[in-house]
Amino acid sequence: MKKRKRWPIAAVVAVTAAIALAFVLGPRTEEIVVQMSMASTGSLEERSDGSGVLEGVTLVEISAARGGLVDSVAVEAGDTVRAGGLLLVLDREDALAGLNEAWAEVSSAQIALDQAGRAAERTEALWAAGLASDEENTLAAEEVRSCRASLTRADASAAMAADDLSETTYYSPIDGVVTEVNVEVGEMAVTGTMNNAGTVLITVEDISSFLVRTTMVESEIVDVQEGMTAEVTLDALPDTVFTGVVETVGLSSSNDAGGEEAAEYEVLVRIDSPDPRMRSGMSASVEIVTARSDSCVTVPIQAIVRRADPGDPSRTVPCVLTVENGCVRAIPVETGITGVMEIEVEGVASGTGVISGPTELLRTLQDGDSLDSGDEENADGSDTQSGMPGPGAGMPGGSGGAGPGMPPGGR
Repeated sequence: MKKRKRWPIAAVVAVTAAIALAFVLGPRTEEIVVQMSMASTGSLEERSDGSGVLEGVTLVEISAARGGLVDSVAVEAGDTVRAGGLLLVLDREDALAGLNEAWAEVSSAQIALDQAGRAAERTEALWAAGLASDEENTLAAEEVRSCRASLTRADASAAMAADDLSETTYYSPIDGVVTEVNVEVGEMAVTGTMNNAGTVLITVEDISSFLVRTTMVESEIVDVQEGMTAEVTLDALPDTVFTGVVETVGLSSSNDAGGEEAAEYEVLVRIDSPDPRMRSGMSASVEIVTARSDSCVTVPIQAIVRRADPGDPSRTVPCVLTVENGCVRAIPVETGITGVMEIEVEGVASGTGVISGPTELLRTLQDGDSLDSGDEENADGSDTQSGMPGPGAGMPGGSGGAGPGMPPGGR
């Protein structure tokens, strides 16, 4: 029977301590790989985006101008109407009674004026013959003026009563489609006040063309101008991109940011060629082309780093990092418009390889840093990488060596 070899407890503790010390004092040498990308020539677009809802080019909400019961509704949602077409009628009894009373007041005032005029003429004739005093003649003339004022008030009251009656009948102000009918016969229409909105009776839209009412945050709105081209995608039609034009850009924020959040601004985009499948209220995403550059040199956005200005080391300028003869070289550039993944640059030629990653390494690489010769890795994953010894290279316990106090083959 073969005897099992036993290790003294002290020896086991010593070996364990040696392994731990190897990991603390002797990390393995690692080669840091930098990702390279090629500066290329092409077209680049800068865009601002937002989201909103679809609505007809003209939208009219018919609200109650006066309170009253709904007497009849002449349309349904989906009906096509012409400008001037009847939509709805409120109860007219009170308004009609008020108008009749006002007309009666006008008639009475007219009769009183006629009587006062005739009396004034007789008094003036007697006064001329010396048979009436000056006071009597003056009073007769004042009575005429008073009756004339009463007639004017009666006419104004009759006009107001006619307006009241007209506010019981509602007509479409535009050619369009009825998109909402919010009341039924017998319901009470309520007028709006300062703190409460009135009843929106019917909504009519002109859907011969569509608008997207979208909101954009302050960082997106600064470059948006009227007349710019926009691309619109509807959630209901995700595979179709519609072309539009910016019609208006809001000048004041549409939300009360109060410093807590970004201010938002309203932008209206008209869709050039509406689709029969479009419906008012559909959710939409909008991208507006705010700048475009053709035949420009571009590099990945992350390849732009800030380094000391060769002409003034006290300030930093945007640069790209390249590798020349195993060393990092920082090339100052001027940046232009920014796309989704790339940015326009001047100062580096198309075809130049630039370091585009990893991001952590881009923060620390400096002009003149040495890179070990080795493979390089392109952005597409092909083998073009530059190696750089990682922290701890050359320390005891690196890869291929034994840790302090640990015999070779001690694993």
